[in-house]
Amino acid sequence: KDYFALNSKIKGKINKWTLEIDQQNNSFDPDKFSDAIRLKTKLSRDITFLNSNWNKSFYGIYRDRIWNGSFGETEIYAGYGSKLEKQNSWVVNGISNTELLSLGLANLKGEALNSKNLVKTTKANFFYSLDQKIPLTIDEPSNLFVDNSYKYIPEPINKGVSLNTKLELLYSFYGSGNNQQYLGFGAGPEFVFGDFKKRSFDYTKISLLPFYKIKSGDSLFKFDQISDKFTLGIVFDQQLYGPLILKNSATLKLSRAKDYADFINSKMSLNWKKRSYEFGIFYQPHNQIGGISFNIFGFK
Repeated sequence: KDYFALNSKIKGKINKWTLEIDQQNNSFDPDKFSDAIRLKTKLSRDITFLNSNWNKSFYGIYRDRIWNGSFGETEIYAGYGSKLEKQNSWVVNGISNTELLSLGLANLKGEALNSKNLVKTTKANFFYSLDQKIPLTIDEPSNLFVDNSYKYIPEPINKGVSLNTKLELLYSFYGSGNNQQYLGFGAGPEFVFGDFKKRSFDYTKISLLPFYKIKSGDSLFKFDQISDKFTLGIVFDQQLYGPLILKNSATLKLSRAKDYADFINSKMSLNWKKRSYEFGIFYQPHNQIGGISFNIFGFK
């Protein structure tokens, strides 16, 4: 048995490029080294392309675990590639919009879709998404000044009811001749109550987002096969006492199948939330992974 593991992350600058290295070593046994090590590297920078700002990146992967909904956990055994990505956020008439456009080309080796064999091929893909938050009945704070009464949050809360919408478009082509694509769309309500200023039960957030995919084709790999045509995203956050907040998020499968209404993604966390930081413990039942999280607010 292995009782110790080591995870390390390194991020730094090389001229105008940003280098990120994420390495996991799940065993210190030399005989298990090739199976225990997992590595991801990324070299990226911002560029100007077609009169707009993009992020250009090159990456390498060795044994990266991927959770793909009902397919469960699978793995990219090895790969390298490049990605060109643009993200924009803007607000028009109170409607918040976030748009993402991504183009990618990679050479990958991973588990085959319908067997345990490893297969290798090139992959090119196009992805577009547009998320919107449409206010229906929102009680916006009249004063955005953060005084001593804001012990638990870095900024005032917009209370009320909103409609969240999501649009996605994906096309992937493989060197083997396979291709897959889908058009996805969804819309659902979000409810926010309370100011998170009182001692207990002064903040509640509930969000429901049904999402449906119209898909065709198949991937050569298991890790990126389009799965779960109809899902329901659920978010429930609740202040308990003081800075203690319970956070829950999950994806419920609604497609007709033997595992109908199963949770394919889920996360529960208990956090200590203050104005400048948030610390907590979390557990993911779908893959039985837990850990500790820490966030600092006010830095960019």
